[in-house]
Amino acid sequence: MNKGMVLEKSKLSYWLRQLRKEMSLIGPMRGENSDIVFKTVENIHEIVLDCPASIPSPKEFLFPQKEKMFRYSKDGVENLRGNKGRLIFGVRSCDISAITLLDRFYGGKFVDDYYMSRRNNTIFISIGCNNPDITCFCIGLGSGPFLSSGFDIQLSDLGDRYLVEIGSKHGLEIIKDFIHLFSRPKKLDYDDQYEAILSSQARFEKRINLENARQKILSGQVNDSFWEVVAQRCFECGGCVYECPLCTCFNVIDRPYSPTDGVRLRVWDTCLFKGFTKMAGNIWPAEKKIMRTKRWYFHKLIYYPEQFGKFGCVGCGRCTITCPGRIDMATIASKIDMGDRRRKGGGG
Repeated sequence: MNKGMVLEKSKLSYWLRQLRKEMSLIGPMRGENSDIVFKTVENIHEIVLDCPASIPSPKEFLFPQKEKMFRYSKDGVENLRGNKGRLIFGVRSCDISAITLLDRFYGGKFVDDYYMSRRNNTIFISIGCNNPDITCFCIGLGSGPFLSSGFDIQLSDLGDRYLVEIGSKHGLEIIKDFIHLFSRPKKLDYDDQYEAILSSQARFEKRINLENARQKILSGQVNDSFWEVVAQRCFECGGCVYECPLCTCFNVIDRPYSPTDGVRLRVWDTCLFKGFTKMAGNIWPAEKKIMRTKRWYFHKLIYYPEQFGKFGCVGCGRCTITCPGRIDMATIASKIDMGDRRRKGGGG
């Protein structure tokens, strides 16, 4: 689809206000500790668009950290799937790329009705990154800083206006009733977008090649002594997993209110925790920390590409910000690559 329009910045607030009458509006706002968090927008002028990535990712609106699945009682079961219409504004390209993969994970062979119920009622307006953060490396993964597909609507900041690209029927639906606010793009608009893309690409400080790391692992060049050092630096805090827009592990628990009434929930969990795969008979398939740590990187670098043809990482840099042990994806992938260069006499 990818139809182009132009929206003057002075008209953005009015458009969002009109859309808010029809659905919930969620956007990036500055939190108590100056972090950028996605939450319901009360005052549109408080939306913050000068930060590449929020903490946490907007994944939580499709796959909540704690989610009530159903309520049960002696009278039966009441399903609690979310189905309220929502518009999430100001999402970055890396997160749209992650959501595209989550859609395949939760909507594939085994459909997750809870995720898909929310997904089918959520529209995203993303904005390309003119100024990537120092921790970002989406450019090496094709998951940003601007996208050519996969979005509902993508905005490109051109100074006093946005180039608006429509990528889905849902995106078209929230524009068609307000077409008077938009104008047709001119050659200058596309030229300015091209310059913005080139400028953004030149600003990236990290150029991480995950494919190199993947090939080194597959060829057996990365032994357990390397992963042992990585595991020793892991605090098992789960921060990397909880901030990652592509981690999908969860646990299911029952909370009884009485012998006959209660609720079933699912909550985020992590393969880095010892008890995540505990089995009957007190069996621990991944009892040693090296096994759990190694598994997380293998999931991202090996298993995701095998299943989806994409890495389980979009280069958002959140794990770099979060990890106290400095064993984030970019750092470990670089160490694997540089270690191989040293063995070949390539310096470093």
